[in-house]
Amino acid sequence: MNDSLPGRYFLPGSARFVPARAEFRQGGLRISDPSDAVLAEAPLAQMQISARLGNMPRRFSLTDGACFETDDNDAADALLKQSGRARVGAIHRIEQSWRWVAASVLLAGAVAYVFVVFGIPAIALWLARETPQSVNPVIAAQELAVLDRALLAPTKLSAADQAKAQMLFAEVAARGQRAATGYRLLFRSAPGLGPNALALPDGTVVMTDALWPLVKADDEIQGVFAHEIAHVDRAHTLQSLYQAALVPAAIAIVTGDLSQISQVATVLPGVLLQAAYSRNLEQQADDDAAVTVKGLGGDPGHLADLLQRMEARICRGSSCPPSWLGTHPETSARAQRLRAGAPTSSTR
Repeated sequence: MNDSLPGRYFLPGSARFVPARAEFRQGGLRISDPSDAVLAEAPLAQMQISARLGNMPRRFSLTDGACFETDDNDAADALLKQSGRARVGAIHRIEQSWRWVAASVLLAGAVAYVFVVFGIPAIALWLARETPQSVNPVIAAQELAVLDRALLAPTKLSAADQAKAQMLFAEVAARGQRAATGYRLLFRSAPGLGPNALALPDGTVVMTDALWPLVKADDEIQGVFAHEIAHVDRAHTLQSLYQAALVPAAIAIVTGDLSQISQVATVLPGVLLQAAYSRNLEQQADDDAAVTVKGLGGDPGHLADLLQRMEARICRGSSCPPSWLGTHPETSARAQRLRAGAPTSSTR
């Protein structure tokens, strides 16, 4: 074979290279520089030859650590064919078939979809369950500080209204997994946020002033408190947080490097303010709230009444789009389920 293969010759154990060309002679490869000085010779049988993969350079590795590399894959294939060592890698064959390429793209899309829809929530749930309890107050304190700086202000509710809300909250908290002392209720004014309640992972529930005037019955606000406490008990807040910041959360839990929690925690205000719980998590919290309200002698349907008044206030009396509470189920569907009563049991 007289045709030469253009490329580069890397000296043994070095990243330095010189322009070179290779020729197939007597079962081996002769590598020379542009002046035809021989740089190396070796039998092909003793070389490691990389398979063809797209436009990546082909490498011919010698036993002494030297290497010849070429960008001309077609010429390399021709050389190997004439030497009797022609072989086409499986990946290269796949690359040449549009059917295989299309199938690979579809498969990659399917795998990505399954991971996002099922894998990330499963991992986030595991992380939430494995998070040490000592971490929750740290996250909650950081998030409350961020919310107080950005959106919240001191409450304007009267002392009497606060006292009544605290009494109703205590009745609900006593039925939570952490007992009454494991939760606390805070009041904040939030003109830009509207009627709302937020749960932090340490058991803190924040109620905005705008919610209280909408309450027409004790069991309505108790339903809200029970709903938020259910988010705490089921670690929904942490789960949603980890879904939004999966990588640093995994590093923090798996390595024990809790300094990563500060990075994770920066995501939580957006999670809380957008009410970014999945529909399944919201349904769990609604069901738990219905069980709690019924246990207190109230009517879960009253929570449905309050939700619809909240919707009317937030959406200014017009029909709200389905996303008015982020990923919450539509209010009409939630109200219908609450008025139908809760499941006979609620596993937490």
